Amino acid sequence: MISKIKELFKDMFAKFAYISKGLFQLIRENKIYFMAAIFIVLAILAFLVFYIGPTIIISFIYAGV
Repeated sequence: MISKIKELFKDMFAKFAYISKGLFQLIRENKIYFMAAIFIVLAILAFLVFYIGPTIIISFIYAGV
């Protein structure tokens, strides 16, 4: 059971590392350094919504209203 959970987390972070590596490569190639913060926040938000679920993110949106 624990080895299965470890494998799941390893796979999850490998995908996140792959996406962030591609993101930084895009920023460097196109010299859009001023948009790096926006891209990073959007990537983290997409990661959270995909793995944690939209209900947590929606609760933060409604709390700000």
